[in-house]
Parts: sequence; structure tokens; C-alpha cells
Amino acid sequence: MKKTVLSLTLAASVLALGACSGGDSKAIVTSKVGDISVADFNEKAKALTGSYVLQQMVTEKVLSDKYEVTDKEIKEAYDTTASQFGDGFAQALAESGLTEQGFKDSLRVQLLQEKALKDQAIKEEDVKKYYEQMKTELNGRHILVADEKTAKEVIEKIKGGAKFADVAKEYSTDTGSAQKGGELGWFSVGSMVDEFNDAAYALELNTLSEPVKSSFGYHVIEITDKRDVKDIGSFKDEEEKIRTTMLSKLNQTGEAQTILKDIVAKMAKDANVKTSDKDLKGSLEFFTTTSEEQAKADEEAAKKADEKAAKEESGDKAEDTDKESK
Repeated sequence: MKKTVLSLTLAASVLALGACSGGDSKAIVTSKVGDISVADFNEKAKALTGSYVLQQMVTEKVLSDKYEVTDKEIKEAYDTTASQFGDGFAQALAESGLTEQGFKDSLRVQLLQEKALKDQAIKEEDVKKYYEQMKTELNGRHILVADEKTAKEVIEKIKGGAKFADVAKEYSTDTGSAQKGGELGWFSVGSMVDEFNDAAYALELNTLSEPVKSSFGYHVIEITDKRDVKDIGSFKDEEEKIRTTMLSKLNQTGEAQTILKDIVAKMAKDANVKTSDKDLKGSLEFFTTTSEEQAKADEEAAKKADEKAAKEESGDKAEDTDKESK
């Protein structure tokens, strides 16, 4: 948890470097070896962190147009962070060159980002599916293998009369469950990777799944029992908690950052965000380019490079042919 806090602190520190107010010629640092003026400071701050600060400010502008973060929400987030550091929180802020307000400003941006992700990255149908699945716990077992061919071989053996447990001990690469005959015990929605989770919840009792591919390999799954979960509230009561859980998973996998960039890029384009500053223009253009647009641009660039290489190769061959004919 403190890792997240420190990341926020770093982000806020960078934002704090953005600019200094006052007359350009006014000295903000004086010394026997020379002064540092506001203009000097702002120029250096822009060169070092201008791109990042611009992105953060644009993010806050476009997200604030659609989402609202209240003072109460900022206070709750601030108090949570402060409680994690305890008596050392004031020192942590000071060591990062932050004021209390500076850190609250960074929290505001983070909360805006979370609201945008919950709203746009998590589909309503996925939330409803999660809600339906959370009403039931499953008891199951699986066999994990490296490839689809082996998974089909496993299925044939079991359907041919071999005991699931024996096949699991012989084939499964999941060391945690193999020696237990593939037994996983009781589990609920979100406990497993998405591919496994959805396949397991779709299975009838005591029925073998087809090979299920995940980042771990290929699973053969069997659900042996189901039971209802008590004290599940209405969809309205559970929706926000579900979205928070799903957002946490996106953060863990690293998907959230890519999705968020696309959300802000589209909103910034809709808002016609532009800059006349030549030093920041490239950064803003990159920031307002979605991952899909970037992929297309990369593909087009690769295609042109291939065409150029092919043309040059063709020219070289023609030149060689001319030399040989002479």
C-alpha cells in the first residue's frame, strides 16, 4: 500500500516543479555564486518536467469536465494515506518537497482517473455478470498442461475411464494442486484468471471442460459442487464494490494505464486540446493519440520501410545486372 502512496508522492513532487509565479527577473534563490531567477527556474522546470506536467494538467481539465471529485472524497483519501504513514507522514511530505495542498491536488487527479476507468473501462454487462457469479461458490478441480494437444489427450484419458485424480498427478504442471488430484477446493468469482473463471462458471456439474487457454497454459476443468453465497446485496448495493474490485485487477495487470491513456486521448480530442508551444507540441500529440491510432501509424511506418527496402534491393539487383551485361 505504501508503494502506491510513494508513487503518488513522486507524481505530486513532479507537478510541484511545474512553474514558479512572480516576475521573470525576480530571484527565487540568491547566493554568493549567483542567483536563480523565476525565468531561469521556469525554463529548467519546463525542460525537465514540462511534458509530464502538461499531460497531468490536460488530464485534470478533460476529466473534470465529465467527473466530479468532492472535497470529502479527497479528505478521505488523504486521511487514509496519512494513517498508513502515521507520525511520519508530515516528514514524508517534507522530504518530497510537498505541501499538504500539493499532495491533495495529486489525489484529486488520481480520483478523477479512477472514476473515468470505472465508468468507461468496465462494461455494464461485465459488472452484471460478475454480480450473478458472486452469488455462487464453486468446488472444482483442474489439470494444467503446456499445450492444447496434451489437454485433449488428458480429456480422452478421463473419458476413457481413467480417474481424474490419477491423470492430474501424472500430467498437471500445477504443483499446488497436482498431488491433490487437481483439487482446488471452494473458490468464488475473481479468485482465478478470467478465462478459467468464466469457463468454470459456465460448466454443468461433473462435466469436463474443453481445453481452456490462459496465461499459465491449458486447463481441463471439472466443477464437482456448487453452493449459494449468503448475504449478497442487491445489484445497486454491490455495484460500486464490484467496479472497485475490477479496477484493482486492471491495475494489477497493468491494463489500466493503457486504457486510461486512450480515454483521456479521446476526451482531449473531443475538447479540441491544442498547444502553440513548439517544445510541447510533440508531447501533446503523443498524449492525444490512442493505442489503436498508434498501432496503425506503426503498421504504416513498417509498411513504408519494407517498401523502401524492397525498392532499394530491386535497384541494387538491376544495377548488378547492368554491370554483368557490360
